[in-house]
Amino acid sequence: MAGKSVGDKMLQAVLMDEKLMVFGGYSPDECTSLVRALSSDNCIVNAVARIIDRGRSGASESEVYREVNEFLKSNI
Repeated sequence: MAGKSVGDKMLQAVLMDEKLMVFGGYSPDECTSLVRALSSDNCIVNAVARIIDRGRSGASESEVYREVNEFLKSNI
């Protein structure tokens, strides 16, 4: 089995915080990988995954902000 990607590790570093899990209403199962988090129905998990994914793909900070902001507006 292959090791975790840098994106997976970044995602888990942010989302495995116990207080954030309680506040966000998600389980550790939802943040095992960046791919899984990108398809999560939980807005917090999905938004963090989008920030990591788009940042790693070379998007500018303003592009990432705009995309995540639009995602959150349409899903909260």
